[in-house]
Amino acid sequence: MQRWRGLEHLPSGWGRCVLTIGVFDGVHRGHRELISRAVELAAKRDLPSVVMTFDPHPSEVVRPGSHPAQLTTLKRRADLVEELGVDVFCVLPFTPEMSRMPADAFVHELLVEQLHVAAVVVGENFTFGRGAQGDVALLRTLGSRFGFTAEGEGLAGEDHLVYSSTYIRACIDAGDVVAAEHALGRPHRLEGIVVRGDGRGRDLGFPTANLSHAEVRGSAGRRRVRVPFPSGRPGA
Repeated sequence: MQRWRGLEHLPSGWGRCVLTIGVFDGVHRGHRELISRAVELAAKRDLPSVVMTFDPHPSEVVRPGSHPAQLTTLKRRADLVEELGVDVFCVLPFTPEMSRMPADAFVHELLVEQLHVAAVVVGENFTFGRGAQGDVALLRTLGSRFGFTAEGEGLAGEDHLVYSSTYIRACIDAGDVVAAEHALGRPHRLEGIVVRGDGRGRDLGFPTANLSHAEVRGSAGRRRVRVPFPSGRPGA
């Protein structure tokens, strides 16, 4: 999978593609259904599949200080997307200028003129453009004008639960890691730097680790975790 930062260095001779757009924080079960649909559609049309996301989180630019804690780092997001067979993972720097782009300009200038989209697959709650003025209905209208198809996919699973990053954050904050794992489709994973703590592992009878600079941490307390080591064992 190719990993791009911005659209300034599109490969020479870049043709059409199938695109899916979103923040994709957590790459949860709803996200994976969406991305898999784009990959499937791209294969049918013999076109590359592209996942486009944003950095920083759009809300960090639009409403500074209000952006949520992230479920996954950008690199982890890319790694999870790669597992789904995507051809290109594209990170668009989300700037104040981009936040002010009208919805039709966002589509025409980025999706049509630069990426040459043949199809766009998004979640049914997807919004875009200045003030989130664009939605799936407008995307379909613009698709008819500019020559691409647009699909809005539901994010609910077989259990009728609507998978969302907000829901998963709430589960983790409440300490309900079982519900979070169900929505993610895998155990929640934290990445951070191990720092010195209070030495409580000596009293508990087993090692403990304290993380700093991690993502969503969950409610206060201690957790039993599984720690993978690159070599298969610690200290090697």
